[in-house]
Amino acid sequence: MDGRDKPGHDDAALRRTAKMRTADTTHTTRYVSTGPARLHVRVAGEGPLLVLLPGLGRPASDLDPLAALLVAGGYRVAQPDPRGNGESTGPMEGLTLHDLAADVSAVIEAMGGGAATIIGQAFGNRIARMTATDRPDLVRAVVLLGCSGKVQPTPAIAEAIRLAQAVDTPADVRAHAVRAAWFAPGHDISVWLDGWSQAVMQAYLAAAAATDTASWWTAGGAAVLIVQGAEDVSAPPANGHLLQAQIGDRAALVDLPGIGHAVGVEGPDVVARVVLRYLTGQPAVDVAPR
Repeated sequence: MDGRDKPGHDDAALRRTAKMRTADTTHTTRYVSTGPARLHVRVAGEGPLLVLLPGLGRPASDLDPLAALLVAGGYRVAQPDPRGNGESTGPMEGLTLHDLAADVSAVIEAMGGGAATIIGQAFGNRIARMTATDRPDLVRAVVLLGCSGKVQPTPAIAEAIRLAQAVDTPADVRAHAVRAAWFAPGHDISVWLDGWSQAVMQAYLAAAAATDTASWWTAGGAAVLIVQGAEDVSAPPANGHLLQAQIGDRAALVDLPGIGHAVGVEGPDVVARVVLRYLTGQPAVDVAPR
């Protein structure tokens, strides 16, 4: 939390800003090299640094609407494409989450200005937590959009996830699976009907399997904000409550009613409200999507 005094953020204004700013937010492009990897990073805004990490196999642009709101809230937002996605390149075999965390650390160092808050959607928050563990000097706080790692989805939902991500799933079956696995009723699923990188998914799942969950689960000693969909069946909310119970006062937790697994994609406006309150030192509270 940056501790700056700011007025309260008006919800309707945030929604209007998201619609207007997503398309016309001015980005600069950076390329950050770290070992054999070269990362494509889009940066927008001025202020304390936030680093947004997308979900498994997803492009950084997934979180553009959320990024626009955070920029409007007075923050500098960096969105690196994961290695193997978009213009980001690097070895994809023999990885661990430590390697992926080193990519994020390199981005923070390249931006300058000291420690950052890392906001990770779904699998991205595993990398965020690993970064906080490995490089506590670079991480001010971690925001988990969804919280997975210990409590697993049911076999039926695991199968829906597989169908949603597989390249050969018929379109109608894919749409049903995407809705069942990742979105609460009534939300637009179109953004996650395509755009998955099979190579990135395979490499990152292998990296997670090669890394002890206990090594990243608690995010080192960083402050943690858990923002999870109450309707999330892929990363059941019990994960967030388990983590909060384990790390105590370091964690603040907000369960969002009417939101599923695609937290930052489904509800960028409500997520922005919660995150902006937290970053300015206000209590994290349950805020119903509007």
